[in-house]
Amino acid sequence: MYALLVILQTVVLPLIFGGVHLGVAGGNPAIVFGIWFAFWGVGIRLIVAGISQLTNPRRTTQTILGAAHDDSQDAPDNDNDDDDDDDDDAAVRDETGTATGTGAATDTMMKTGAATAQVVQELGLANLSLGVVALVSSLVPGWGLIGALPGAIYLGLAGLRHLAKRGKSTNELVATWTDLLVFLLVVGGVVAAGLRGW
Repeated sequence: MYALLVILQTVVLPLIFGGVHLGVAGGNPAIVFGIWFAFWGVGIRLIVAGISQLTNPRRTTQTILGAAHDDSQDAPDNDNDDDDDDDDDAAVRDETGTATGTGAATDTMMKTGAATAQVVQELGLANLSLGVVALVSSLVPGWGLIGALPGAIYLGLAGLRHLAKRGKSTNELVATWTDLLVFLLVVGGVVAAGLRGW
């Protein structure tokens, strides 16, 4: 579902809206497509990502980045150990910060999970901020590409960072290549607009 949504936001919808725009109003294709990739690929995509990261930070760490599930031990135990492991697993799953297990290992895992969630939520705030600026500015004549440039640069740098990672999941591969695509198309639109004299 994630990969489909990202491809829709960063490839399909910008191409459809850009094509309709060119067919109806004409214009410089680099600028027109740059604006629609700014609107959908930077604005909408980062807003959706920001909301998702604020409301469910585990989705980012697990679905996109492929981090181990906190409840990865939920699979039935084949060795029939006693219930001590179940207590630790419950503590890891508890996102409220309330430890249901005991021991230093459980406390450390809880603190790590809470810290990771906080970092992802703060990333969500950054994504939301960049997305809102890109979305609003793409609707204001002359602002669209400049307003989306910080978000596009962010996506480009994130894509480069993901590129170096080995063993990416399908979701991370889609995120990597669409990040780079949006970056290139928005920057191409900025260059075209600059050459035209804004």
